[in-house]
Parts: sequence; C-alpha cells; structure tokens
Amino acid sequence: MRRRPDNNQPEYSIPIDRDGYPIEEEPEDLPEAQQERKKTGRFVRKLLLRLCIVGIILLMIEFAILLYSGQIWFNEPKKKDYPVRGPVMDDKGGEIYWSKFSKLNIQMCYLRATKSTSYVDESFEKNKEGAFHSRIPVGAIHIFDIRSDGKAQAENFLSAVGDMDGWLVPAVEVSPGLFDRLFAPDVNKVGTNLRDFVNTVKEKTGVCPVIKCSSGAYDKYIKGEFSDCMLWYESLYSEPDDSIDWTFWEYTSRTKLSSYEHDSHRLHMSVYRYGEDEFGKLIVNRKDTL
Repeated sequence: MRRRPDNNQPEYSIPIDRDGYPIEEEPEDLPEAQQERKKTGRFVRKLLLRLCIVGIILLMIEFAILLYSGQIWFNEPKKKDYPVRGPVMDDKGGEIYWSKFSKLNIQMCYLRATKSTSYVDESFEKNKEGAFHSRIPVGAIHIFDIRSDGKAQAENFLSAVGDMDGWLVPAVEVSPGLFDRLFAPDVNKVGTNLRDFVNTVKEKTGVCPVIKCSSGAYDKYIKGEFSDCMLWYESLYSEPDDSIDWTFWEYTSRTKLSSYEHDSHRLHMSVYRYGEDEFGKLIVNRKDTL
C-alpha cells in the first residue's frame, strides 16, 4: 500500500548568506575563540576563491593581448617545413626601408599595387623603386573588386606595375568584404570578371596570376574554375585541408616586423609550400618559370 505523504513533516533548508555560502550555525556552547577561528576560516576560503577567479580572468586577458599582438599564434608553420615566408605590404605599413628590411628572416614580399579599376596604393611606387635594391624576391598583388569589370581592373594593375621581368608571379586577391558577402552579385558574373582579369594579365606577362583568397571566396568563386592558376589560401587557425591544392598559405594577419615606416601595423604573413629550389621558378621570364 502506498504511503501517504506526511504533510506535518518538518521542512529542512540550509540558510545561506548574501554571497551564496551556507551559514554554519554556531553551537551556543562553543568557546568564543573557537567560533572566531571558524569565522576566520570561512573568510580565508572566500578570499582564496575570489583570488582564483581574479587570477583566471587576468590570465585570459593576458592571453588575448598576446594573441592580438601576434606574439603567439595557433598554427605558425615550422621553419624547417616551410623555409620560404614573407608578408604582404601596403600603404598602411608605409615606406619600406629595404636595406634593413631585406635582412629580416623573410624570403619574399608582395606589394599591394592596385584595387578595382582605378585605385593605386599610395606607397607602391616608392616601395617598388626600393625593391630593385633588395635581395628579397618581390611581387605585386591586386585587390579584386567582384563588382567591377575584370579587364579594366587588369589594365589598372598592369599600368601601375609596369615591367614585371625579374619579379615574382603577379597575384590577385579575392576576399570580398561584409557588404559584398551579404549582397553578392551573380556568381557567374564574378567568375567571368575574374577570368577576364586572369587572361589579360597572362597575355601581358606570360604567366597566370596567383589567386589569393579566403576560404569562403575559394568555395564560392575559385574551386573547380581556376585550376590553371596557383592558389594562395588563407587559413588562420589550421593548415589547409589536404584536399586543397595550395601553393601559398596565409597563416596569420597579426605579424609585427620592423624596418618599415608604420611598424605598429600588423602584417599578413604567408609561406610557400615547395621549398627554396622550386620557389626560384616563380620569377617572371625565367626559362623554368611555371
């Protein structure tokens, strides 16, 4: 037979203080000194808990600062695996002091030259002139506007860069901003514009430009459509998937170097996949250029 609940049973509850800790009732017959020791013990436990919480918060803040400043990174590739690496420089970095810059532990450098159909990077011409006196192989990169005519963009790029003999294979970056991701034009139209850019540059230089892109742009515009171009893939938190046939890999956007005008500016850093011997083949108008 089921037993009926006894509504007359006393309810038990543990009183708590305003911080959420249980209040231990002190027996009336405890000596005053013992009661004081118990209160001190509770105070110490609360203090230690709060210190631990503050310590964890401070460690998290310190970690965030180190991550933001580029002093630590999740996936920096080992030098022995990828000996060729270098940054992309633009007008945010300002003038490059090539005599010192070329002595840094970098083996290549790309200069942002142009964007869309008319913009030319303010620091490009000066940095281009200085690059001739540098031991570092240098290339030029165009920032592609997915809404603008591809041939007109290529003409802007080629006009600004000029003769590329002795330079690294040119590059074009396809990384749409937030507005273009939310209100993207027709995918086929973007593909046609990019193909016009690639063909125009190839006709002029004799080489297919490297396509630099984010993972989203790769999946949407590049994958399966531009296998004739080398791929420069952005992956900031892990090495690119084995299924992606990349040539360059951008692994961080927070590197800080020295020997350029605005040296507080953080740089995008990339590695080349195939080693120093193969890297030499990326120089335009060499007999063994790809």
